Amino acid sequence: MRGHQEILDFSANLNPYGPPDFLSDAIEEAKQEIGKYPDSDASELKEILATRFKRSSDEIIVAAGISELIYLVLLAFSPRRVIVLEHTYCEYERVANIFGIPVKKVDMPALQIKAEKIAEAMKSEDLVFLCNPNNPTGQYLGRDAIEMLLDSAERVSAMLVVDEAYVDFVQNAFPSHEICSQNMLILRSFTKSFGIPGVRIGFAIGSSDAIEALNAVKPPWNVSIFAQKIGIAALRNESFLRETIPKVWHQKKKFERELGVRSDANFFLLNTAPFGKNARELKAALLRCGILIRDCTSFGLPSHIRFCVRKEEENERLISALLVNNTFFNHCCRATFWAKHAF
Repeated sequence: MRGHQEILDFSANLNPYGPPDFLSDAIEEAKQEIGKYPDSDASELKEILATRFKRSSDEIIVAAGISELIYLVLLAFSPRRVIVLEHTYCEYERVANIFGIPVKKVDMPALQIKAEKIAEAMKSEDLVFLCNPNNPTGQYLGRDAIEMLLDSAERVSAMLVVDEAYVDFVQNAFPSHEICSQNMLILRSFTKSFGIPGVRIGFAIGSSDAIEALNAVKPPWNVSIFAQKIGIAALRNESFLRETIPKVWHQKKKFERELGVRSDANFFLLNTAPFGKNARELKAALLRCGILIRDCTSFGLPSHIRFCVRKEEENERLISALLVNNTFFNHCCRATFWAKHAF
């Protein structure tokens, strides 16, 4: 709260219709088992995931979210070098630095991912972290680009790790889990899609050898009984996603229409230059309106903010606050102006 005004949080890219009500039963069920250690392999959840993604259970590992998986990946594979995009999720670089692994950043002309630039950068024993769709730019690479990158990884003996934390929000995303290769891992999470950041639960899909390597460095009992039960309930109630994500897509259109922004994910990146402010200053101005957005300075973008899609009335409030803070906008053609400044 700020005074008596509730703060609307557009900084966390969560499904605005979560957490789902059905999780209450899962929590009650978990309460009955808190006197026991959790299943260290999350066997029941893993079997359901194997059925859902049509993979063998030995090709799946369950962990305490994608954040833990990033650590496990670097522990298990000890790459010569980590390759990341110039503007992407900062944990890849941070964890690589913790392990003393050199990081190579691939530039993004006009803030666009060029898959061929990633392929050109790959060398033997490299590990590539690719956020798909990318945070914070929202760009999604389809099957052709991913298969090209995988071909390059296989050719030079590198590892491609695709972080699909936001893939449920992508319209017509291709089923990457159908690709089986020793040189590719897919990281997935329940956090964003179900709106449950307080529950640390995620999983990786890969070859049995890659998963065995991750299991070898995974701490025991890393996923609580509460997280396991919630993950099982989520997979048994995927109708929640079928009902809510189209609503997010519908609300995205409003931002696209009003602000001229584009994204394949459930969030947008916005250039703050037209406001005569940097990201920190615009964040402070919006906070005075009771709205919290993400300052993208930590992504290497001090003149950009990121905001997610929420419910209709909340989105209207953000759009109004942005327009109030952009006096120049009121003297311009809206469509022409934002088309020039979306990125």
